[in-house]
Amino acid sequence: MKRYLASLLLTYFRLLAQLQLKKTSPTVIGITGSAGKTSALQACEAVLTGHFKLKVSHKANSESGIPLDILGLHPKGFSAAEWLRLAVLAPVQLLTNWQSYDIYLTELGVDSPDEPKNMTYLLKIIQPRIGIFLNAQPVHSEAFDVKLDKTDPATRKQKLTGLIAQEKGQLIKSLTKHGLAILNADDPAVIQFKSKTAAKTLTFGKKNNPDIKVTSYQLSPSGTSFSFAYRQTLGQISLAGFLLPESYGYTFGAAIGCGISQGIGLPEACSQLTKCFKLPPGRASLIAGINQSKIIDSSYNSSPQPVLDMLQLLATIPAKRRLALLGDMRELGSITQEEHQKIAQIAAKKADQVVLVGPLMKKFALPILAASQTPTKWFFSASQAANYLQTRLQPEDLLLIKASQNTLLFEIAVEALMATPDQADQLLCRRGKYWDSQRAKLK
Repeated sequence: MKRYLASLLLTYFRLLAQLQLKKTSPTVIGITGSAGKTSALQACEAVLTGHFKLKVSHKANSESGIPLDILGLHPKGFSAAEWLRLAVLAPVQLLTNWQSYDIYLTELGVDSPDEPKNMTYLLKIIQPRIGIFLNAQPVHSEAFDVKLDKTDPATRKQKLTGLIAQEKGQLIKSLTKHGLAILNADDPAVIQFKSKTAAKTLTFGKKNNPDIKVTSYQLSPSGTSFSFAYRQTLGQISLAGFLLPESYGYTFGAAIGCGISQGIGLPEACSQLTKCFKLPPGRASLIAGINQSKIIDSSYNSSPQPVLDMLQLLATIPAKRRLALLGDMRELGSITQEEHQKIAQIAAKKADQVVLVGPLMKKFALPILAASQTPTKWFFSASQAANYLQTRLQPEDLLLIKASQNTLLFEIAVEALMATPDQADQLLCRRGKYWDSQRAKLK
């Protein structure tokens, strides 16, 4: 009964959202991928800002979030009373919300091969004219695991990636001949869709002859810069206050492609990114820590490749000591052990000290780090880890903080270790009464 009611409610929101979009018929730009969707959304928004009237699906990428965002509704929680409130307000919004915009920019989150959490269902809500496919990795792979027969870990990981790519790639296959597919040329699981779409294509990357090429990457203690080439033009992005891994070149390449699709040239797109790009809290923000230390706050979420990218970044930044506070990576299914062990092996090489949180890190990462003789501690919660670090952070230390969000909420540690905790609501992720209540359960 509960499942039936949920399906009925989703259909209700979906149909009303479709009617809402028909009022202005905006160009819909959809972004998918296993990692970096929100950063790409922010980057595309930065490029398009000032050139078009935009509506952007901030914090809404799911089967319920997208239609509610289109209607101009935003859940305050997940109780039955809250869903009832939204159901009552939805037709009112349809009748009264006449907001006009040229472009609807949204990320498309896929957690399963089955409806309603797959791409097929999301494409019932919206029909993008432009699709951006960033990457395919075995992230949120638990629901895909059941589709595979038992096999060795390496083969299974490859097959999982293929299944996830096929599901996310439905976005690209759905585009018409009047549309545009913006694809990562360096990801084999992504670029295969160049031949599987009726749309025109635009590629980005570092190799494999992309249309938009990342030509350089520079990192300093004060910020990050990237250079790009497109046809006969060059452009550079310089971002102060963000310590970004090299993989962000793909993020910005995709955003530049988004701009080009709307008539914004490379130099102007790079200028827009330099002026307007802002990452949401908890994604590689540089924050002053206690005892004159520095924190790389990447606490919003975690998955294998982004963790590896951030550990590589940690190792390249000058510091007295480099510390990593790492939590479990969730929803990895059958590759959970392999991926946590790989993180431990790299952390042992890149960090001077490692602090771990969560049962998966204890089971799979701690033994490897202990064997490597890297100074390592394990704690049950983020607050316990923060209590330990509060008395041990030293001037000129650099601390990376990263974990999956589910039940860990590492912003707890960031708040405890930042020099200005009174600015937590401005600088940290997951703010508001709902998240306050969730954090209170973990402290």
